[in-house]
Amino acid sequence: MRLPGVGLIATLVVLLCVPTLNGCAVMTPSKAVWDHFDECAKQTSTFVAMAACGKQRREIYCSERLISSCSRMGDTLVQYADALAQSVTTREMSEAEARRRFAEFKMKVISDTNRDDAIAAASAPRSTTCMRSGNMVTCN
Repeated sequence: MRLPGVGLIATLVVLLCVPTLNGCAVMTPSKAVWDHFDECAKQTSTFVAMAACGKQRREIYCSERLISSCSRMGDTLVQYADALAQSVTTREMSEAEARRRFAEFKMKVISDTNRDDAIAAASAPRSTTCMRSGNMVTCN
């Protein structure tokens, strides 16, 4: 099939790339587990409701992205939120205390994630580019 007024190479590019782009165009950056809980915190009035909402959104998110399992770190945050919610439900802990503990735990998880990402980036192989100018070679 040839498109009128378009060269053969351009036609091939369109025919080969457009179906591929269709699948790639819907890709979105991955969402951190705490983002689900932050969104729910804005829409709910109790810690128990926020914890249930965050857990449900994360499960839906993972299943929609065809992720066979969510991250272990995310599982830990969900389990912690569930435990705090249970403590609030059984009146072992106040709403305020559960929110405070969850915020502290979430900040530790974020800090640990950032640290791990920085370590991985620092240990990743780097490419070196060298330029020759006369008898001198400069690399970066």
